Amino acid sequence: MPLIKDSLTTLMSLLETYRGRDRIIRLLTYAAMYMGGDGKTPVQVKWRIVSSEMSGCRVILRLFDDLSMLLYNLSSNFGFKEKGVLKPLEVFIAICNQLYYPSEHISWLRQKNILNGTPTVFSLFGLLFWTLALFGEIIKSIIKIRLLNTQAKNLIKQQQLDKDSFDYSSAQNAQIKESLKKLSAERKDLLLLLIQYGSDFTNAISWFPPGILWAQKLKPSYNGILGMIASFIMLYRNWPSKT
Repeated sequence: MPLIKDSLTTLMSLLETYRGRDRIIRLLTYAAMYMGGDGKTPVQVKWRIVSSEMSGCRVILRLFDDLSMLLYNLSSNFGFKEKGVLKPLEVFIAICNQLYYPSEHISWLRQKNILNGTPTVFSLFGLLFWTLALFGEIIKSIIKIRLLNTQAKNLIKQQQLDKDSFDYSSAQNAQIKESLKKLSAERKDLLLLLIQYGSDFTNAISWFPPGILWAQKLKPSYNGILGMIASFIMLYRNWPSKT
């Protein structure tokens, strides 16, 4: 009973936050997409309706995300605070993320006939900005992993030099071990992010019009699996910690 209570408490603390609830809805959206697939049985059709309604719910909620994204980008000067090779990537990602929201809003307003015009163009713009942001995140993660690997190799060389010295149990050696441990944790987190962004990127490309890479070539069930993988990683990385 205490275990069930603790699990429910953790789940409720997640659902009581906007981002936490969005990630749960996201997971359910892709789970329903997987269950619905592209079949025509009554049950599959119902699952696809659930997936569509869940996705529409997230679109409504994102109507209010512009300001939070703008605040985040302003706090980082739209990526200009970053140094070195990552700076242009951060700027590129920040701009794409910021432009995604108004594109989706206009598409939704046109879809609901609140604004005149077809929603297709701005829907594609939104998909394009999301895809470009994901591509930037993938490149950024790869670069960070390579930088961490380089740091780890240098620390291992230093550790080997300490082994060859008379003061193997030195404070410096203990510090190197701790640094290697932190680098390993950062690398694992970046690998998870790489899988998350890669899964979403694969889905994003598949939703473009035919003729672009693997666009329109993935089955909805595959989209559902990839979306669930990305959503599970999001939840795992942001699961509430026990206080």
